[in-house]
Amino acid sequence: MISSRARRFLSVWVLVLGTACADSIVRILAPDNDPQVVDTPEKFQFTATDLRNVNDRVTAVWPNPAAKAKLTHDSFIHHGYGVLIVKDAAGVTVDSTLLELNLEAETQSGVPGNWSLTLILAGARGRVNFTLTPEP
Repeated sequence: MISSRARRFLSVWVLVLGTACADSIVRILAPDNDPQVVDTPEKFQFTATDLRNVNDRVTAVWPNPAAKAKLTHDSFIHHGYGVLIVKDAAGVTVDSTLLELNLEAETQSGVPGNWSLTLILAGARGRVNFTLTPEP
């Protein structure tokens, strides 16, 4: 027979384990994250908020009229990670970088035209915000 003290301990332990497991629910980007995309030749911007253990892969095509792009990161991922891979119109990788906070960078030179953008999120918590603009 289990004492009442042991029962209380087991009950608390089960509650703690249940709460920990609820935190490990794998999610994909959804309307809850308010994903927003601006996709024009002048700018590509992607934002998503309130990420909670998001595991997803998002691809887009951006018509970049220039051979380079300025990349402005304003993401804050405090758990997990996000990676942005940028390929030029010839399919050559011109940038592959972790999403960062307050980072400005420039891609390598590439072929103007339809550039391919791939965002990979793994266990990401926080927010994503990055912008690409043509760089002459």
